[in-house]
Amino acid sequence: MTVIETLVSPLRPAAATLLQPASISSIYSLGAALMIAFAWLALRRKRRGRPVVVKALVRAIFSRRVLLHRSTFADLAYCVIGLATLGAIIGWAVVSTSWISDGVAASLTRCLGPHPEPHAPDFVLNGARTLALFLAYDLGFFIDHTLKHRIPALWELHKAHHSAEVLTPLVNFRVHPLDSLILANNLALVIGFIGGAAQYALGRQAVSFTLFDQNVLMLLYIYLTAQLQHSEIWIPFTGVWGRVFMSPAHHQLHHSADPAYFNCNLGASLAIWDWLAGSLRMPSVEPPRLAFGVSGHRHDPHGVLGLVVDPVVNAVKALIASLSFPADRRSDRESTSTPPGAAS
Repeated sequence: MTVIETLVSPLRPAAATLLQPASISSIYSLGAALMIAFAWLALRRKRRGRPVVVKALVRAIFSRRVLLHRSTFADLAYCVIGLATLGAIIGWAVVSTSWISDGVAASLTRCLGPHPEPHAPDFVLNGARTLALFLAYDLGFFIDHTLKHRIPALWELHKAHHSAEVLTPLVNFRVHPLDSLILANNLALVIGFIGGAAQYALGRQAVSFTLFDQNVLMLLYIYLTAQLQHSEIWIPFTGVWGRVFMSPAHHQLHHSADPAYFNCNLGASLAIWDWLAGSLRMPSVEPPRLAFGVSGHRHDPHGVLGLVVDPVVNAVKALIASLSFPADRRSDRESTSTPPGAAS
């Protein structure tokens, strides 16, 4: 292998991720997010009777304050590292979705007997499986996210994500590797159990509707809201829509440094789990003044120590403390940090 090939080889997974249409971090979903942002801001200006000026829209979306912030540069570095190691992190998941799914289906067959073959048309069975696996992903994310905001040791790892002081789609990559590993395993467990139940009820012949090897409902989430959730473009879903779907504004409240919004809006694409759990905070129509970030850092939250080393050290300390003094520990976000505003 030549020197050039050695230098380029770590970038290949990154390029594959960016060019994969079904990836949550693809250039295509980012392009779709930009078009939605332009359209939304133009519509908002038109409704207010203001002229639609392209230059003003560009300044609103590509804010110099956001793009040139130290937090954004840290996210960019995390993005490069994350793209190069994402495959390895997912590969380290200790549980297998398909193994769990097959085991659950087999256990249900042993306990309840073979399920009668469903007589519904294939498109109905396939649609049911598509919806079941999409709900399984979103529920798995909600459970994982809730645990990380309630268990001090997990919060110390997840806090790296919340240390971003400005929001851009790059914040999607501002996730500690151990945080990503825990998420991968939790998703595998939940999707495996629900997928196994769906396999038993619908039969093996039922398959999900996919596009680019991705669940079509998941693909809609990726292209419509996933990128915009980590942005400062205020796009709120209100009323019934806001109780079912998680808008970008919902997630911006989730990242707020205001204690009034701690531990709220923990779902990925659906707001129904938060609605049922009582953690839903509906966004207002007009954008509030929000600050982002968390306090309580020993080192620069945008440096290597603050983003990579400290989360592990603090998580171990929190775990030891919880095992030693379980009655004295508060299992919420405020027990490990109380951000009065954006971290400085």
